[in-house]
Amino acid sequence: MTAPIFILAGEASGDQLAAHLMRAVNSAYDKPNWIGVGGRLMQAEGLESWVDMEMLSVMGFGGALKAYRRLSSLADDLVEQVIKARPRLVLTVDNKGFAVRFVSRLKRRMKAVGWSVPIIHCVAPTVWAWGRWRAKKFATVMDGLLCLFPFEPDYFKPFGLDAHFIGHPEAFGDLLPAQPANKSIEEPKVKFNKIILLPGSRRSEISLILPAMLTATAIIKRHDPNVNFVLPAVPHLLPLIQSLVAGSGVTILDQPDDLIPALQTSDAMIATSGTITLQAALCGTVGVTCYRTSAFSGFIGRRLVDLDKVILPNAILGRPLYPFYFQEAANGKTLAAATLDCLYDANAKSSARQAAIELKSLLTGGAQSFDELVISALKNWLD
Repeated sequence: MTAPIFILAGEASGDQLAAHLMRAVNSAYDKPNWIGVGGRLMQAEGLESWVDMEMLSVMGFGGALKAYRRLSSLADDLVEQVIKARPRLVLTVDNKGFAVRFVSRLKRRMKAVGWSVPIIHCVAPTVWAWGRWRAKKFATVMDGLLCLFPFEPDYFKPFGLDAHFIGHPEAFGDLLPAQPANKSIEEPKVKFNKIILLPGSRRSEISLILPAMLTATAIIKRHDPNVNFVLPAVPHLLPLIQSLVAGSGVTILDQPDDLIPALQTSDAMIATSGTITLQAALCGTVGVTCYRTSAFSGFIGRRLVDLDKVILPNAILGRPLYPFYFQEAANGKTLAAATLDCLYDANAKSSARQAAIELKSLLTGGAQSFDELVISALKNWLD
């Protein structure tokens, strides 16, 4: 029997990306046996998940410190299961803090038992936004790196890491809606009646960020009673979201396929930083972005992170497509004012549309499909 492939992801965006990777490998290698940790989408591609993916989800520096003992024990357990299963490849997807801890321990155990397996990570650490020293650290623990953005491999290759650009799966779809017939996209709108709220995919993110977003909706509603608000909910966090939005008038979208159509048909968004901002940009959605974390994590973040590069579309394009509000600036009053500014900007939609076209070109790298780039990058380890 062919050895399985181990794959690990720790949050909703990682589950989505890992499922894309699995689908590419399944199409080229006759559906190998997948083991590891993942969510609903990865399981639909054939993953046998050993633990609940949400066990790996933490937020900020403070959250990581609080969860250290639990995550340390989990990493040790997974290492022993990998040693026992003897997969032919280990793939870790995003969740970089846990991935490095797990892989470092796995390498020590492999050396102790006299066995080894290639270890590949997908989603490069954002060394272009903070911590350039992490490029060298990654090269010491990983055998390969799959990069979503074209400028990333050059940060890691000087340290001997086999880094490959694979593009971003969202960029290969047709996310940008067609222009309305017989209507200029530059024509100023009189009324905007749909705003999408995107508070994140982690329990801790939603608890910190959604209340500020809801305060913003109340202010916007006072300004224009005809505005409607929608919120696509991650299924396993639906009860938390329902409890927070109760009585606010926000419509919860609870189907997995609701997100992209909602982005495409919304007049504006209020979004937490993360992969969702890239999806929104590819849909040509205008709006504002924000992030809130614990006071301790915010204190550290301000000193280590280049906040001008936190929002992915801004970093890739090299210009501020979306304004970003952090910590105390991410309050209801500020978010409401910034969102209304977007709604009343006659050029915002056309600018967002042009940015979407530019992003798609950068993130596909001229390839015909995401699968093509993934298989080209992985073939030396899978063949």
